[in-house]
Amino acid sequence: MHRFWKFDPANAARLLADERSGIHPPDEALALLDLDRGQLVADIGCGPGFFTVPMARRLLPTGRVAALDIAMEMLQRLRRRIAAAGLSNVLPAQSEESRLPLPGGACDRVLLAFLAHELEAPDVFFAEVARVLRPGGRGLVVDWAPRESPIGPPLHVRVPATSVQERLAHSGLRPGEPAAFGPYSYTVPFVRP
Repeated sequence: MHRFWKFDPANAARLLADERSGIHPPDEALALLDLDRGQLVADIGCGPGFFTVPMARRLLPTGRVAALDIAMEMLQRLRRRIAAAGLSNVLPAQSEESRLPLPGGACDRVLLAFLAHELEAPDVFFAEVARVLRPGGRGLVVDWAPRESPIGPPLHVRVPATSVQERLAHSGLRPGEPAAFGPYSYTVPFVRP
């Protein structure tokens, strides 16, 4: 049986805590995406913008970030953060898991950070990711390793990297090899052939 767990938006401040940058270094994750000015990058499940804000800065002056989340509270917090940072290249939008508000092939890059364990219908979701990523476009999954850690979601909902690879491949995407990311997480790069 597939299990999932949704992060409570009331705890959004935890997603921006200073210690999180040491545990999940944004610059290291973003380096794996090979970002370039002029790209449209989707941060799907962006939350309050832990990755969105540094991503938007890297894409200046001509790149844009489509910051998508299902929780309006997260997007409101993100809007305050991007306004405070003076960033005009972030496009926040409420999303559904089964339907991303982007045209087909619109995105050069896609980031799926700490999202795999929250998906109710993973196959539908990954098919949507494949739809919005342009041919040759690249993406990155970052998620919690399926082992005990002092932070993170319950162990029983964590999704192993091998399962992420299988779901990506099933959706027509080509997954790369998993790698450790910080002490508690992993990355899986992927490309749309």
